[in-house]
Amino acid sequence: MRRSDIASVALVLCVLAAWSCTAQQWQSRHDFLAVLVDAASKKPVPSARLILAPKKEGKPECTIDTSLTGVSNDRGEVRIPNVEPGEYVVFYNLSGSLKPALKGKVVVYGGPHDPGYYSALAQSLCPCIVTKGGSAIAFDGGLSVANGGFESREEFDIRMITTAEGALLTVRVPSAGGAPVTIEIVTDLSPPSPPQGAPKSGR
Repeated sequence: MRRSDIASVALVLCVLAAWSCTAQQWQSRHDFLAVLVDAASKKPVPSARLILAPKKEGKPECTIDTSLTGVSNDRGEVRIPNVEPGEYVVFYNLSGSLKPALKGKVVVYGGPHDPGYYSALAQSLCPCIVTKGGSAIAFDGGLSVANGGFESREEFDIRMITTAEGALLTVRVPSAGGAPVTIEIVTDLSPPSPPQGAPKSGR
């Protein structure tokens, strides 16, 4: 066999190997299915955007991937295709928008979540407001809100959900049994608490 023929065969084998590797990677990807429901009414929420951000292993940190997103239909269903297996932080908004500033945004959500929002989360996503009040607990060396949520407005327009532990809500792909994951989101801001000593309404 001539050298040119050997080189051609080697090239073909390399191409086939690369194609096989790529095909295996795509086969390991999954469709992420979720149903968005209102946290208060438990009714489906249409036209809301869901974004998945791969979580950094062992750290309260994630990077927003704007290709891993979808908008809910009239039944609140969202389908995000071609998601690699792993753990993802859940972000959402009600406008359905996808701000350019979110692409590749690194979000660090450890550290204190104090009333002034001088926290790792606020530093990552600019000033945040509470979307749903929860219990104040100690998380990652500081104060956090458990069973609540935050909203980052301005250039990002995204919301976050906190767990009972005070961390941001995450999901795993693939989900158990491949069934859609039900995610409760907040569609209305919690009314502000009156200051102590303020007169009650109606008096």
